[in-house]
Amino acid sequence: MIKVIFGTKGVRKTRYLIEDVHSIIDDCKGHVVFVDTSDELITKLRHEIRFVNIRDFDINGLDIFYGFISGLIASNYDIVALYTDRLDTIAGDNPQYEKFFKKIRNLSDNYNIRFVFSISGNIKDIPDYVKKEYAL
Repeated sequence: MIKVIFGTKGVRKTRYLIEDVHSIIDDCKGHVVFVDTSDELITKLRHEIRFVNIRDFDINGLDIFYGFISGLIASNYDIVALYTDRLDTIAGDNPQYEKFFKKIRNLSDNYNIRFVFSISGNIKDIPDYVKKEYAL
C-alpha cells in the first residue's frame, strides 16, 4: 500500500504521519521506519520506531532515495512500514514522481510494506496519477 499526503505548508501533513505511525505500531508484527530531513521529530516518535535523518547520508534525488530504501529493505526483511516526511525536499528539482512511485509499488507488492509519504505543494498541482492511486 502506498499513500501520499499532499498539501501546502501548515496543513498538518507531518502531524498526520506521526498519528498514523503511532496508530499502527502496537499491532504491527515487524519494524517501522520513519525518514525525515531533520532531527526535529525524533522526540515525538515512540522509541519502537526506527528514525532516519536522511541528511546523514548523501541522498539527492528520487533514484538515489529509491536505492536507499531498497538497501533498508535488503538489510531488514522485517520492515512492515516506511514513512517519509518531506519527500519533495529529498526529491529536489523536477522530480520524476511517477517513475519513483512505480518502483515503490513494486517494493510494496513484493515485500508487503506500507509506504506513506508527505509532499509539500499546492493541492492543484497534484499529478493525476497521484490523485487516482495514492492520495489520501
